[in-house]
Amino acid sequence: MDISRRRALKGLMAVTTVTSAVMLVNPASAAQAQAKDAFPTKPITIIAHTGAGSSTDIFARELAKAAEPVFGQPVVVVNRPGGSGATQMALLKEAKPDGYTVGVNTASHLTAMRTNLKGVYKWQDFSWITLNQLDPYITVVAADSPYKTLQDLVAAGRQGKTIKVGGFGTVGAAHNIAFNMLAHKAGMEFTWVGYNGGPQAMTALLGKHIDAVNTNPGPALQFAEAGRVRVLGILDDQRASSLPDTPTYAEAGFPVDTTWKQIRGIYGPKDIPMEIQEKLADGFMRAMQSPAFQKYMETSAQIAGDKGPREYTKFIEQMDKVGYEWLQRLGVTQ
Repeated sequence: MDISRRRALKGLMAVTTVTSAVMLVNPASAAQAQAKDAFPTKPITIIAHTGAGSSTDIFARELAKAAEPVFGQPVVVVNRPGGSGATQMALLKEAKPDGYTVGVNTASHLTAMRTNLKGVYKWQDFSWITLNQLDPYITVVAADSPYKTLQDLVAAGRQGKTIKVGGFGTVGAAHNIAFNMLAHKAGMEFTWVGYNGGPQAMTALLGKHIDAVNTNPGPALQFAEAGRVRVLGILDDQRASSLPDTPTYAEAGFPVDTTWKQIRGIYGPKDIPMEIQEKLADGFMRAMQSPAFQKYMETSAQIAGDKGPREYTKFIEQMDKVGYEWLQRLGVTQ
């Protein structure tokens, strides 16, 4: 055997020896690499922070149903409402960052972290995986309400009448900020009443406990179609196809900033490996292309999101800044 061949064989043996030693010293790393490549190999759980029947719950269940054939594994939705998302956030922060336990987030998560959960959680404590929806806000009253138009409701607030407006979350939550933007532009007064979800607010409206609801189209459409509620306006640049007779706030005479929308995305525990985050984002985005999910998006007047982990993280940072400015204006945080 010539010298060059002996050297090549020695080099090969050395590489083999080193590789084997690395695998023996750190078998966990090899197993983790295999797990990332095979992800997912078991069911994925999505934790919703709102009650059953809310816009967020409906979104989570429609997405889960569409995602199962994409991932080849069950995708299960569980509801853990409470504390403007605090219950859900606690579960996610304690969960293993392996991608198998994630949650639905909305803009209210960011405002909660700046108010009632300030010092407990911040947006940097989580992995922001994908933005799936942009959902406009609407103002709704009961069908027999004396307020037939958005102008009627505003006029009552200007005249000093006690207008009770309900919606998800406390003062400073995303829904509350949306109505405050209208009230600020219109120069009206109102009292906010917070609930654990859109359906609960709608129930209170129908029970005459409040005068109006600030919500998203999802919880209100069935009641509007049944003639039980009237949608006075939508915070968007154009009318919704599912609510063709409902004017935008601007059409009603109140040009509110339409960039403030409800958002729905998937987030999870901090430090989920980027490879897993990208697989989750890709799978959920492909699930959104299914005919059933597309129909759901159209009938609920929602706009599709298109941001993966890196882009969504930057988006969340910007949303946090905008929300923080309004929270300071409302005097609910410093």
